[in-house]
Amino acid sequence: MVDLSDLQVSRTIVVAAPPEHVYEIISDVTRIGELSPVCKAAWWDEGSGPREGGWFTGRNEVEGRDPWERHCEVVIAEPGRAFGWVAGGREEGVAEWSYRFRPVEQGTEVEESWRILSMVERLRALGDDVLNGMKANTESGIEATLANLKSVAESGIEATLANLKSVAES
Repeated sequence: MVDLSDLQVSRTIVVAAPPEHVYEIISDVTRIGELSPVCKAAWWDEGSGPREGGWFTGRNEVEGRDPWERHCEVVIAEPGRAFGWVAGGREEGVAEWSYRFRPVEQGTEVEESWRILSMVERLRALGDDVLNGMKANTESGIEATLANLKSVAESGIEATLANLKSVAES
């Protein structure tokens, strides 16, 4: 039987951009469609934003399944350091997603993590094969998201540097 401790994934990548820049991309949940192969769109609840206690809704799509939405609560929002949320909120949520940003010589080491917080009955009922498949899909999704984040963040930095250089030369 799959144990709760088995249902977690963490991956890292180094991005050639400062932590504050990478944080801005991740904490702007409306940009998730640029990054995630599963979460195609997200929007802030009215009056909410990228702060602890903020709420947003994400729309997920995978082949072979009807699209679904999850209402999420931001549980950590430390600019340049960490951003994370719980799908379903702190009180009733089952899955937590988080990002940690650490400055390194080459820019920022970004760690994306996912973990199941509680083995609720609806998960247990899926069975081990489905849960293991969910974990494997999450692993590949995180790897794709981090690769896309690297591309987006680094292209944004290159554009900013090019604009600064052209302004300085004029």
